[in-house]
Amino acid sequence: MATGRTTKKKVDGISYEEFRRQVKGGTIAALYLFVGEESYHQERAVALLKSLVDEAMRMFNFATFSIGETVNGIKTSAAMAIDNANQLPMMSSRRLTIISDFDKIKEEELDFVVEYLKRPSPSTTVVFRAASLDQRRKITAALMKTCTVVNFDRLTDAQASRYAEEFLRRRNCRMEPGALGHLIGLVGTKMGRLVNELEKLAAYAEGGFINQAAIDELIPRAKEHTSFELWDAVMDRDRKRALRLMHRLLEDKTEPVMIVGALAGLYRRLLAGKVLMEQQAPFEEISKATGQYGFRAKEFNAKLMRMSRQEIAHGLRRLAEVDLAIKSSEATPRLQMEFLIAELTMREPKL
Repeated sequence: MATGRTTKKKVDGISYEEFRRQVKGGTIAALYLFVGEESYHQERAVALLKSLVDEAMRMFNFATFSIGETVNGIKTSAAMAIDNANQLPMMSSRRLTIISDFDKIKEEELDFVVEYLKRPSPSTTVVFRAASLDQRRKITAALMKTCTVVNFDRLTDAQASRYAEEFLRRRNCRMEPGALGHLIGLVGTKMGRLVNELEKLAAYAEGGFINQAAIDELIPRAKEHTSFELWDAVMDRDRKRALRLMHRLLEDKTEPVMIVGALAGLYRRLLAGKVLMEQQAPFEEISKATGQYGFRAKEFNAKLMRMSRQEIAHGLRRLAEVDLAIKSSEATPRLQMEFLIAELTMREPKL
């Protein structure tokens, strides 16, 4: 059965590390497509390109555009962004134009954007940013064909561990064997929080040794954070991570019905957002309904686009059934939760 979801495929492109090597070596493309959910590295990549624009004239040669966003009563259009990219830099060798939410580019503006992609300004670097891509769209195909694609995928546990080891090594710190896995289990693999906690640990150790006791003292488990991580894992269909997070919440004495309630809250937001998306409601209205704002909203909406309304409604029904089963003492709550997580993270959900 067709579900109306966009298939999530690995997009061919270079890594963030390769992008940094190229830029620092003087190789700078006219067109970039930044794609992936790791917003921390995306922001650092933008900052690197921004640093190449003469600081004294940066305010005249750097601009960001979020398509569809209303600024000073005017809705941002693709034409505004492309007009900016076509301007000559002011007393600088290069200008930088950042464009996000390009999936909202109106049909009548597509040809205008595609023409620019064929003949980009040689003195402007244009960066198109997205958490994920709808590869059915004409604009996506055009960008993938003409841009240097840079992938910003969320790190795996192993990659996050290697990053943490290197981060601490550069600060002359060492970590107790086994404590690194404990750290990743507490913090997760999103770079923003991971770097923040590593900075805290490095400052505490002052070039010394970090053990698990120090981690537990400085980085208390945050149930709210874990719940949000569980939301992301379920939406990503990452069963292994979702089960690990669910078990962590149970170990923290979170009542199973509370976990079900948190997931039900997610699915109610998903349903509200999906209905508004189908009605082509403004981004701000969808954000208000889902309670997601800023870059978090863009990531959330990108995942929501890959889900069908039928799938979301089915998830709500299953959550209600599990809630009743737990309250009626049918099987063990832990077993009920494991079956639920396994079903919600199926690649091809049963409807």
